[in-house]
Amino acid sequence: FKWRRLVKRQLVKLISSCCGTMYCSGYGISAQALTAVVRAYDGRGPETVLTNNILDFLGLASPDELIGWTYEDQSWARIADILPVVVESAEAGDEVANKILHNSVGELASSVKAVVQRLALSGEDGKDLFPLVMVGKVLEANQRWDIGKEVISCVTKTYPGAYPIHPEVEPAVGAALLAWNAIASELDGDLRAAA
Repeated sequence: FKWRRLVKRQLVKLISSCCGTMYCSGYGISAQALTAVVRAYDGRGPETVLTNNILDFLGLASPDELIGWTYEDQSWARIADILPVVVESAEAGDEVANKILHNSVGELASSVKAVVQRLALSGEDGKDLFPLVMVGKVLEANQRWDIGKEVISCVTKTYPGAYPIHPEVEPAVGAALLAWNAIASELDGDLRAAA
């Protein structure tokens, strides 16, 4: 059944998003960067350009102010807004920022591979074609550090049939449309059988 394969594709997107949310989402990457700044400030971690770049971006004078800033409004989107600063710092050669992004790429690629394997999307030989749906701010291309491209590269080393697609609508809308199409298809089949 074609619609089951489509539903599996939606599951890959949803499960990948959930698996990667804390570690490799915009929020997760930004939270790691904030942690790196605090660790550098108190001497537990290496110095990083992230410190000045994030403080400038937030309009803060010292890492001491990060705690108050963080607790002032704990929304995920507010913290995730720091992602471009992390990417810019990595593009400028900051080792800490690059390590955060490389680790996040690895985690996201591992999550995708686990879903692909669990749902048998790549066939028995691992080479069947299947879409790798690229959703989320973290996967948008940047000047030099293209997280999405890096994830695709990692996934296609194991599953060469994976090909990226960029949806025109939000994932929830796509899932609803797929469900609607599946129901409509079944109803159409039932009506034809009854006629």
